[in-house]
Amino acid sequence: MAVVRRRLGLARLLAVLAAFPLLAGGARAEGTGFVAERAFPLAGACYGRHYDADHIARHPGQVVTAIHLSGSSRGLIATRPLADRIDPELDLTLRIAFTDGGQAEGTVGCPESGGRIRRCGRSASCAGDFAVDLLPDGRLRIVNDDADSRIAQPAVAEPGFSPDAACRTKGRFVPPDAQNRVFLLARLPLSACGPKRIRD
Repeated sequence: MAVVRRRLGLARLLAVLAAFPLLAGGARAEGTGFVAERAFPLAGACYGRHYDADHIARHPGQVVTAIHLSGSSRGLIATRPLADRIDPELDLTLRIAFTDGGQAEGTVGCPESGGRIRRCGRSASCAGDFAVDLLPDGRLRIVNDDADSRIAQPAVAEPGFSPDAACRTKGRFVPPDAQNRVFLLARLPLSACGPKRIRD
């Protein structure tokens, strides 16, 4: 009888151990994170999405028709040895096209902490910020939740974030409402983000 109990105990243990990789894999699949070199390698990366007329018609409050985020981790890697004196940042270029035909482009900085990057934004006082995650399927998720605009004395002049380098005087803002809050961007060829700057 003791032998049978030991065998049953061993069988249960083996079943648990066999299931563990599946459970761990499931947790990884559901989790999200942002590792700079994986999302934006030294050679650079481009993520983007274009919203067609049908999508815009179904979401009349959405002000964005296209959004692209591009850059490389080269500068971040170079500044990591100076982390005791400066905050290493991933420098990215954010480009947005609006439903009214306007376009804007600007540089955003994404501070790194403990190897993780959770928020990106602009140093200009009028620019909001946004969270960014690299999803398990390779897409990038931008969450325009604009936490800074909800504090008692907000650091931003308007709600939402602005990619416009001249935002101190005439920013083009993306309001952080339900229809402009989450953007899922696919990995695209580098050429899709283009080398030239957009002028409004």
